[in-house]
Amino acid sequence: RASPSCRRASSPPSLLSPPPSARGCSNILSPLTATTGSRAASHALRLACGAAVRAVAKHAPDVSSLPLHRRPLLLRHKLPPHLQPKHRSFRSAVTASVAMGSETNPSGALPADVFLEDLRSDESMTWVQAENARALASIVGPGTPEEDPMYAKLRAIYDDKKKIPAVRLRGEFVYNFWQDEDHVKGIWRRTSMEDFKREAPQWETVLDVDALAAAEGKSWVWKGPSFVDYGPGQEQRKDRCVIKLSDGGTDACTVREFDVVTKAFVLPEENPFVVPESKNNFSWVDRDTVWVGYDFGEGTMSPSGYPLTVREWKRGTALSDAPEIWRGEPTDVVAAGMAYWDKSTYYKVWYRAKTFYDTVHFAEFNGAMVEVDIPSDFAFNTFSDHVVVHCKSDWNVAGQHFASGTVVAHPKDSFFAGERDMFTVLYSPKDDRCTYGGSSETKDYMMVHTLENMVTKVYVWKFDKDAAQGSKFTLVKEYTAENCQSFSAGGVDPSMSNDLFVTTDGFLNPVTLSTATAPDLEISTPLKTNTAWFDTTGMSVALHEATSDDGTQVPYFLIKGAGVEAAGKPVPTVLYGYGGFEIPMLPGYSATVGEAFLSEGMCYVMSCIRGGGEFGPNWHRAAKKEKRWKAYEDFSAIARDLVSKGVTTPEMLGCMGGSNGGLLTGAMVAHYPHLFGAVVSQCPLLDMERYVLLTSGPSWIDEYGDPKIPAERDALLGFSPYHNLEKGVTDAVTARGMSPEDAAAGAHLPAVLFTTSTADDRVHPSHARRMVHKMRAMGVGEGTLYHEMTEGGHAGSADNVSRAKVKTIENRFLIDALFRGDRKPRTPAE
Repeated sequence: RASPSCRRASSPPSLLSPPPSARGCSNILSPLTATTGSRAASHALRLACGAAVRAVAKHAPDVSSLPLHRRPLLLRHKLPPHLQPKHRSFRSAVTASVAMGSETNPSGALPADVFLEDLRSDESMTWVQAENARALASIVGPGTPEEDPMYAKLRAIYDDKKKIPAVRLRGEFVYNFWQDEDHVKGIWRRTSMEDFKREAPQWETVLDVDALAAAEGKSWVWKGPSFVDYGPGQEQRKDRCVIKLSDGGTDACTVREFDVVTKAFVLPEENPFVVPESKNNFSWVDRDTVWVGYDFGEGTMSPSGYPLTVREWKRGTALSDAPEIWRGEPTDVVAAGMAYWDKSTYYKVWYRAKTFYDTVHFAEFNGAMVEVDIPSDFAFNTFSDHVVVHCKSDWNVAGQHFASGTVVAHPKDSFFAGERDMFTVLYSPKDDRCTYGGSSETKDYMMVHTLENMVTKVYVWKFDKDAAQGSKFTLVKEYTAENCQSFSAGGVDPSMSNDLFVTTDGFLNPVTLSTATAPDLEISTPLKTNTAWFDTTGMSVALHEATSDDGTQVPYFLIKGAGVEAAGKPVPTVLYGYGGFEIPMLPGYSATVGEAFLSEGMCYVMSCIRGGGEFGPNWHRAAKKEKRWKAYEDFSAIARDLVSKGVTTPEMLGCMGGSNGGLLTGAMVAHYPHLFGAVVSQCPLLDMERYVLLTSGPSWIDEYGDPKIPAERDALLGFSPYHNLEKGVTDAVTARGMSPEDAAAGAHLPAVLFTTSTADDRVHPSHARRMVHKMRAMGVGEGTLYHEMTEGGHAGSADNVSRAKVKTIENRFLIDALFRGDRKPRTPAE
């Protein structure tokens, strides 16, 4: 194969890589290579509230990675009847929505399509089934998605037995969660580290989720384990954990104690810790004590649906009798606590998230709870006996100035006592195009990961806990990743050694897992490489910038597929975007993108618009709340730039995005329909007036705005896709000269596909349902399709079978529409 080229375009640099879920990657990120940001508050909150983040807090539950594989286990018992999960529907959410209607609708009148907020009512599901049939008839009819040749390719990618298992070392074993055609729901398995390094490890099944689901009559979806940490001297003792399982893929999980020695759930006579289905928080204190956040009744859950209290639960006692030790305020998004060992230092930390980005931290100091005195927008973490603070805004403290984006460390005891005179600056951005990306660690080193002008750079600090005076941190090395490549390094066992797992990948380069020893990140030994699923001959990657409406330079990656350079003419192109929650979009290998688009002579574009985290907190704030429109201006600017450069045409340009990215692509439908030939909006928010009334909606007020505040409501209604469909018709006539008759029939709109899941308890599927229902009612929905999976939660799918089905539907829709270039979905007759 010819080596893929990767160069910078002549325009200024800038860019980074997205989470696998966001970019549709088929590979799994490799063991322990994710970087970490704030521990309890910002990171746990982001995970809880649904921001897709590549990083995982280093003491967060041991989630062995993303979806993947299975095998048999003798199940010793079922969940006791009194601990069966509570089955809640969204009917309560609908009731609240109706009751609160006047708060967001001044007239007090509810939309006619509000019945679709009743998740599984007969009326709702009848509508969903009719729309699913219509979509499948158009996209793959008269056959099924499973009969499309693309489906077989995607199944092969997802089920690839040669892909790198994402592992976590726990005691004597590395653990991995795996899915393939033989293990649809998956198996949790393990092997030794030495065996893992072999080409074909011999895995031992610990838990078979398929067998468990069949035995218990549940559609269990794996959410990951959390092990007891026994502390110094017992680091290798890993015998007990709790496992989180979701019925159908929802965020709500049941928590069940598991014995990895016997490879079975702890028997009822041993008084296991079991938390019924809910959105909950769980933290081990010791083997017989845990902290739990759960729905204990009125006042114990936030308006966003997350726990507000922490109870200390002792083994052998009833969960309902556990005493409350911590409580947030009724208006908080979430309140929680965690106890953990950080090397040889023990921490007890609590926090209450007032908003998505404002968190108050507390810690135990000298036997008492003290507030961690830092601004509420800062991220708080720990490293051994030091606190680590990420300044999200300028900080003037004790005669010192730390610019926004700076990361500092300070001895914890003196910090909790109020002293501020022993800071070590671990990172200070050089300019507004540099940002902190998190940290990882080994026994003696901290790796500070950064993104500088869209290039990954790692600063390696040696830590000497026994240093007699001065800072205990010493900068010993700096490592810069290759251009247009993602790079990460993390400790294999941070409490015991300086061994590293290192991963690299790029748009045209499959993930490579290597081993190294800190601080020498540059001296690595390749261990495993993912399958190269598509031939990259003639393909290229370049970093460009588009000029947004206000003059801001907005970066994007352009990946040209097979034969594009040689053809020298516009080709079908897919533009991906997210632009929210300070999440950066970074280079990463996606076999599904390569197979579906690049190998077919198409281009793929990853945008890095404002609202994301490519350039740090200020880049994110530039598109928050009333400034949200900036993200849409950036995205549309990239669309225009692609056309002006001759890459594509409006008729051959499609866009795709999920969750907040689904809101982005929905905004393109409402405000910029003329720039695109096809749009895919996945699990989207679309009604920005009622979003606060549904599922986790209130937790995102600090990102989008509050419709109960007049000025913020006006801003929300200004971009809300659901509320601007009528304006789109008017604009087509007045701004683009379309006849009123054609505009009223929806001729101004591109081909549109909305996809979601009935089991999505993060972004309610009624956003997409009601958008399509309204388009049909207005008469502009002829070219719009809708498909809803019944399981999968916010991810949209729960296993490789459903993943391949959803991606076949979405990709086939885009390919057909963009190659035809007529801005319409395929008709069944075609």
